[in-house]
Amino acid sequence: MRRTELFRAGPFRLALGFATALSVGMLLIFGFIYWQTSEVETRRMQRDLVQEAAVAAQTRDDILLYQLQVRIMSDYHRVTVAAWFDADGKRRYGNLDALPPGLPIDDKGHRLDIQTNDARQPQPAILAAAKRSDGGIVVLGRAMDELLALQRVVARTLIAGLLPAVALVLASGVLGGARARRRVQTVQQTIGRIMGGDLRERLPLSGNRDAVDQLSARVNQMLDRIVHLLDEIRAVGDNIAHDLRTPLSVMRAKLERGLAAEEPEELRRGAEAALADLDKAFGMITALLRIAELEDSRRQAGFTTVDLAEVAGEVFDLYEPLAEAKGVTLAQEAGGPLFVTGDRDLLIEAVANLVDNAVKFTPEGGRVLIRTRMGGTGGEAVPVVEVSDTGPGIPAAERAAVVRRLYRLDKSRHIQGNGLGLSLVQAIAALHGFKLVIDGNDLGAVIALICGAADGEGVGNPGVWP
Repeated sequence: MRRTELFRAGPFRLALGFATALSVGMLLIFGFIYWQTSEVETRRMQRDLVQEAAVAAQTRDDILLYQLQVRIMSDYHRVTVAAWFDADGKRRYGNLDALPPGLPIDDKGHRLDIQTNDARQPQPAILAAAKRSDGGIVVLGRAMDELLALQRVVARTLIAGLLPAVALVLASGVLGGARARRRVQTVQQTIGRIMGGDLRERLPLSGNRDAVDQLSARVNQMLDRIVHLLDEIRAVGDNIAHDLRTPLSVMRAKLERGLAAEEPEELRRGAEAALADLDKAFGMITALLRIAELEDSRRQAGFTTVDLAEVAGEVFDLYEPLAEAKGVTLAQEAGGPLFVTGDRDLLIEAVANLVDNAVKFTPEGGRVLIRTRMGGTGGEAVPVVEVSDTGPGIPAAERAAVVRRLYRLDKSRHIQGNGLGLSLVQAIAALHGFKLVIDGNDLGAVIALICGAADGEGVGNPGVWP
């Protein structure tokens, strides 16, 4: 991995930002500690020196001289300042040759640069001066060498604590960046194989459930959906070829027979039969285009409140004469208004397709029932429209397949149709977020449109419905 790629990695940049924020925060904290240490120690020295100078100003001459001698002689580090001047400013004793200029006599501590008798150069010190009753002045002080040394120790300690912390954060960023880069490279390689045509490849998941895992999981779901759609497209192509081959062959044979016939009427009949077959092919293509149109979710913008019982009633009125003409009893059960949000025309089309299939596949003397009620497969009751019949039923093994485009059961191929009715219903259900459930047995099929949140594939055995 190139170094520039590592530095551009998100985790490294995040660690770099965190290290910068950590450094700024620690510098602020350490700066405050440094300042407080210096300030507190300075105030303490000023307070002690002011008190000692005030006491010295009240002390007898002989005792003061002794105390100053002891103070200077016991100072092995040469940091003590002690001097006694008379009223004329002449030194009587101490390690200062003259009264420091600019030193106010105000019972306060002051920081000045002074040079004692035993010092080679001026040095900063804190001084306090007090006036005696005879006009003399006592000056006591202490060089700031110890304070400056303490400040240097504090600064070194703070820097020594800051550098390892920043180094640790940056090292974590480098390791995290390298790990993230490896994951990204793996994802890129997998995507490259997918782009090369291997749609069965899936992005790897680390199991950490982090953002990359969540993104990879969503991409894998998208790939699953793409593969499913491509499989459907291939199946549609196969089914179109299978279902159109026969009518086209028949159409060609009829036209050839009409052309070979000597009578014009024979040609006319052949042309009419060919037109009927063309209308059937056009109907199949129109239905496919209709399903593609329904899969565009932009139509959801026109959804309104629709009474499901009213929709079922209109479909009942439409198909009752057709069922009666075939000798099939069409009945309706409605418990009252059931309101859902959707496209009224599409819901009528969906229920009409269910009823049309039921009437088509129910033999003479059979019964078809349209029922609207509250129910569903989950714990919460939702509006349901259910169409049941006494036809041959749909085998459990083929219930997921019958909603595919152009799929037809072998036992129903002799019945006119194009295998797109349930595909259209499924598309309308998906557009509305509803669930299409197929159930039944050898005595008939039960197909329900559950008008609640769709889950799974939307097709299956609903079990025991409430």
